[in-house]
Amino acid sequence: MHKIIIIGIFLFTSILSAQTEIDENKYYAKTETIFLDSKVFDTIRELQVYLPQEYFTKPNQSFKVLYLFDSQNQRIFNYVRGNIEFLSMNEIEPLIIVGVVTYDRWNEFLTPNNHKETLETYQPPMGSADLLIEHIQNEIEPYLKNNYRTEDYRLAIGHSLGATFVTYATMKTENLFDYSILISPNYFYDQEKFVDRFKEFSESKLKKTKKFYFSNGYEDDYEKKFSGPLLNVIEILKYSNNPNIKWDFEKLNIDNHGLTWLEGVYKGLLSWN
Repeated sequence: MHKIIIIGIFLFTSILSAQTEIDENKYYAKTETIFLDSKVFDTIRELQVYLPQEYFTKPNQSFKVLYLFDSQNQRIFNYVRGNIEFLSMNEIEPLIIVGVVTYDRWNEFLTPNNHKETLETYQPPMGSADLLIEHIQNEIEPYLKNNYRTEDYRLAIGHSLGATFVTYATMKTENLFDYSILISPNYFYDQEKFVDRFKEFSESKLKKTKKFYFSNGYEDDYEKKFSGPLLNVIEILKYSNNPNIKWDFEKLNIDNHGLTWLEGVYKGLLSWN
């Protein structure tokens, strides 16, 4: 009887092992669509979560997380995913991507305006960036930690107003984000108040190192408008002696605001390495 039980256990273990064995010729990386019941926004919110090949082939390894904003655009998500898949072959470490689907860019990415003239360009509803931060910290982060093997390190990619939000979240919170890729950031908003915020931020005492990669293009009307405030921020950082602020800036060879993603993503990732 004991022999039968032992044989049964051995067979069961063998079958289980065979089922979980990794086929080196198979590509396991995948993207999952997640719907969170958000109490912060009082609605269902969508995420796109990409798990790299190594997540499945190295089951004891944890991974850093990259937040990608504007992931309602599937082409942008796919482009960033492709860059990370390719670069992680030998340039950067594999990452989990969390694509945050944005429903109202002005409302979710912007802080409340201080100047009434701003309303000539941006109309309400707007200015709820703090809600998006709360959603990330209190709803997305707990979900990630409970369901995936994540390290305590966060990257973020934002473009235009998405970069404005990533900047604000990095300044406002201690843990979001460690490394920020800011492509064509809009610091022109609300009479360039983010230039002043950078001045205050550069003089603050930070417990963690914050690293920024800034990039922008040229010619295009948006790039021209956003270039001046961005260069003012770069000047502030040049003269900052804050040991916990690291940064890099590149002028991209792109004359279209909507296309600065193309160089900004991979150059920002390489700058992180």
